[in-house]
Amino acid sequence: MRTVCQERRARRRYAGRDVDLVIYGLSNEQAVEEVVFGAKGILSGIKEGQIAMDMSTVLPATSLREQKAYAKRGVDFLDAPAFGSKQESADAKLWIMAAGNKAIFEKVKPVLEHLGQTVHYLGKNGNAAAMKLVGNLIVALELEALAEGLVLAQKAGLDLSTVMEVARVADFRSPLLVSNGQNILKRDFSTSFALKLMLKDAGLIEKFGQSLESPIPALRVVKKNLESAVALGFGEENASAVIKALEKEARVEVKAHGVG
Repeated sequence: MRTVCQERRARRRYAGRDVDLVIYGLSNEQAVEEVVFGAKGILSGIKEGQIAMDMSTVLPATSLREQKAYAKRGVDFLDAPAFGSKQESADAKLWIMAAGNKAIFEKVKPVLEHLGQTVHYLGKNGNAAAMKLVGNLIVALELEALAEGLVLAQKAGLDLSTVMEVARVADFRSPLLVSNGQNILKRDFSTSFALKLMLKDAGLIEKFGQSLESPIPALRVVKKNLESAVALGFGEENASAVIKALEKEARVEVKAHGVG
C-alpha cells in the first residue's frame, strides 16, 4: 500500500495525489482546519477511492466532521490517534487506536502494525478520538498526582530516592510515574510531550466532558496548574514540568540529593 504522511508539507500543498493512504498527525485543531479543510488542504486534492487517516488528538466531533467531508468525495476515513511520545514514535512502539469502517481498518492494519506495538479497533468514527481523550485525562491526572506527591514528600523531609524506590514496586506503580518521577529528581525536563500540548489536550478533554455532561472535577485543578506552569515559561518543557507551578507555591525544589 502506497502511503504519504502529511505534516509540514500539507500546510503548503496537498502531496498525496498518487497514493492509496494519506496519514497525518497534527498538533491542534487549528492545524487540522488548515491542513484538511484549507484552500490547499487535503480535501482540495484527495481522490475517490483513497483512504485518509488522522492520527491527531482532536475532539470526536472534529473526526466526525472530517469523515463527512471525505465521504462526500468518496474517500474512506479513520480516526487513529496513538499513545506514546517521541521515543515510542521513533521506535515504532506506539499504542494505536483506530475507528471507522471495519473493512477499511483491516485493509490498513498492516501499515498501523509497522507504526505501533499494539493496534486496537474501537468501532465507529470518533471512538478512537474519544479514547485518546479518555487516556490523556488519566495521564494528566497521573502527572498531577506525581507532582503533588513529590512536593509533599519534599516538604515532609522524606528521602526522594527512597520515595521513588517505593513507587517502582508498590501497587500504585506505573511506567509513567516511574520514568517521570526519576527525571524530575534529576531535574531533567527534556521534552517527550510538551507541557503546552498537555494544556491544549486538557482544554479538549474539558470540552468533551461538558458535551456529554460527564463530571471531571479533578481536571480543573490540573488545568489550573498547567496554565500556571506555562505562564511561568515552561510550556516547551516536558509535561512533567507541571510540578514547577507547585514548587513555586510550596517554595521548594524537588530533586535528589547531590543534584545541582
